[in-house]
Amino acid sequence: MKLFHTYLAGPIELDTDDGGQKWRDVITPALDEVGIYVQDPCKTEPLATGMDVVTAQEQFNRWIKGGRYDLFADKFKLIVEKDMRMVNRSDFIIVHLFPDIGTTGTIHEMARAWRLKKPIYLIYYGPISQLSKWALYLTTDSGGRVFPNKKQLTDYIAEHYSTKALHWHRIAIQAVKSIYKHIENNIFESRLQRRKLLNETSEETDRRLKAEHEADQEVISKRGDWPNGQDIAKGDKEEPKKEEDKC
Repeated sequence: MKLFHTYLAGPIELDTDDGGQKWRDVITPALDEVGIYVQDPCKTEPLATGMDVVTAQEQFNRWIKGGRYDLFADKFKLIVEKDMRMVNRSDFIIVHLFPDIGTTGTIHEMARAWRLKKPIYLIYYGPISQLSKWALYLTTDSGGRVFPNKKQLTDYIAEHYSTKALHWHRIAIQAVKSIYKHIENNIFESRLQRRKLLNETSEETDRRLKAEHEADQEVISKRGDWPNGQDIAKGDKEEPKKEEDKC
């Protein structure tokens, strides 16, 4: 059983290369080895949006450029809700910031972890002097640390969070917490899946009705008349002539 949960925070929206997927894929196996349950926002993106992270960002940009803020907000709300719940569920979070990639959502996630008194472990390759002062403060004040590379971070996690480093009493407590978190996570993901299926069904129904309507309109435009020969487009509806009484 994996006793500790972590969340992998870092740029997605502004990481135009792969949406932040590569570094998360690289670090996850080392965390798995020491029994850490990894919560990866890139992997759970389809549950919220039905799209991978890159496709979702492209769709968001199209909606925003087209002024469809309602569609954007409906989907993005699910991402925020999903990611914040994963931060809440974590025992600590792992953050990767880059000198040449900006981010806003990651700082928000770090602030949430800081408020909940969860340690923040930050990977940053550049000089500390170039690191966001907000990010540095939230990390150090949370009881976390800054690491210059992924290897040093995973070594630290293995030393402090593996079962070999823990007293049996803490292992027992963490086991109970972990079971509860897994149950809560399964319930939440099931809800997301049901919502996704309902949305897909609704969207499919809308597409079918729209297609049927367009087909009907096409038939009408080609015929241009009712079965009795009256012109629909012109709206002509001649009243039948009354025969005059011949006396």
